[in-house]
Amino acid sequence: MDERPVGAEDGRLSAEQSGGAQVPATQAGTQGPAAQEGGQAESDEDDEQSALKEWVELLVRAGFWALLIYLFIFQVSIVDGDSMSPTFHHEDKLVIDKVTYRFSPVQRLDVIVFEAVDADKIPRRPRDYIKRVVGLPGETVSIHDGAVWVNGAKLEDAFSPTYSNSFMDGRQRQTFVVPERYYFVLGDNRRASKDSRVEGRQSLGFVAAGQIKGLVRLRFWPWRNWTWFRRGQ
Repeated sequence: MDERPVGAEDGRLSAEQSGGAQVPATQAGTQGPAAQEGGQAESDEDDEQSALKEWVELLVRAGFWALLIYLFIFQVSIVDGDSMSPTFHHEDKLVIDKVTYRFSPVQRLDVIVFEAVDADKIPRRPRDYIKRVVGLPGETVSIHDGAVWVNGAKLEDAFSPTYSNSFMDGRQRQTFVVPERYYFVLGDNRRASKDSRVEGRQSLGFVAAGQIKGLVRLRFWPWRNWTWFRRGQ
């Protein structure tokens, strides 16, 4: 007569009869400490990668929108020099409006920022300049007797006397005919400004419409001189 451990056969048969299946202990019971630690480490690593991915996506989107704003809406410029004093001073920080000229033409006395190459500066590359529009396309601008004349009419402004050259000789006279789609610009500090009035290397020449980046709208620094500029102001 065979001897079998008591309950062994019954236990097996009971499991088969009930449709049960043998399950590894690690699956049937609670996972061990090593497995828990491994799973937690993988979870933390996934969270870090997910957070990093979100930050990268955020920075890419922010950079994209910043580029669009800079190209099409506004830019920040810093005044370098005193050619526009007393209106603007060295290191004033300005906001340049790039939208207005998409819907409205340039007007006389607008203060604009434009790109030009100064032959006296090395390296010779395009730089941003800030000047005031005096002559519009097709107009005749004359400078004599310390004043500016546009199409024969004296331009009344509150700036310093205007001469045709750096020697400030009131007897000298210059006349300019502004080409179509170009503008004649001057600095507000008429005694010390490189602009459209002098020919040759010392001049920035006429400013083409395509060179204009925008209209000066706001000075936000220094705070005490915070100013919103209307057109022609």
